[in-house]
Amino acid sequence: MSIREWETLYEVKGPKGLLEMTSAGLKEAMKESDTVILSFGAIENHGVPLPLGTDYFQANTLIRCVHEALLEMGHKTIPGFAVPFGTDTNHFERQGDNLFGNVCLSERTFIDMAEDLILSLHNSGFQRFILCLNHSENQAALNVAAKDLANRFGIRSVVADWVAPHNDFWPKVLKNAEHQGHGGEDEAACTRVAVPRLVHLDGVEGYYPPEDPKPVHMGGLYYYGGSVGVFTPVKAYEDHSPGYTGDPGDATVEEGILCYEAYAKWIAQVADKYLF
Repeated sequence: MSIREWETLYEVKGPKGLLEMTSAGLKEAMKESDTVILSFGAIENHGVPLPLGTDYFQANTLIRCVHEALLEMGHKTIPGFAVPFGTDTNHFERQGDNLFGNVCLSERTFIDMAEDLILSLHNSGFQRFILCLNHSENQAALNVAAKDLANRFGIRSVVADWVAPHNDFWPKVLKNAEHQGHGGEDEAACTRVAVPRLVHLDGVEGYYPPEDPKPVHMGGLYYYGGSVGVFTPVKAYEDHSPGYTGDPGDATVEEGILCYEAYAKWIAQVADKYLF
């Protein structure tokens, strides 16, 4: 098949980001802003409905939404880029076939990668960094990298994990009030906004793991708003999960737009509080 006959897989919309700029264009934009927005995703199995690059595609959209939210607050920023590689920690939550297709980095490699990327941008003149998460398991390693850069080079940054602050938000906008989790209704809705041609929801049924037999106050995973780092297989996921949790088949574009707006507004408020 000729390249002229290739189908359009997805399109990128929104304000131009760093990767779409020329070096001259970036230098001109940096006359008005020394702040860049990055997000760290993953290449990860999301079952039948969503592509392996789900976290990466969502990250690209979130970066642009955060840029717009900060612009409304009077802060100019440069939409940076999404990093597609995430840490190898989710095997503690999901086993077997649900790891097929995952392409992960070790924690140490991720920390080195994040520091090198941020230092490179710092060498080009960026002084402030808004670091978003589109793969929750990256939180610990990204915090280590950001703290180390602050200590050694005085680089100013915030690591914004928007998941926990929105646990009360999702039941208000989604059809299913239950926590959706990995690849569920909220994530499928956001992916439909970012890359609608890559989402396949026909015939998808909801799935929820067994009820927690040992509930503990704030005993959930820390990046979901709990207080525990769990580094042993989570038994609740030892059944036959389809690679997602929740009801992705109910996801709509409108839900995704509402989610992006809420996430971006929260991240913008964090950046306004600590960086500007």
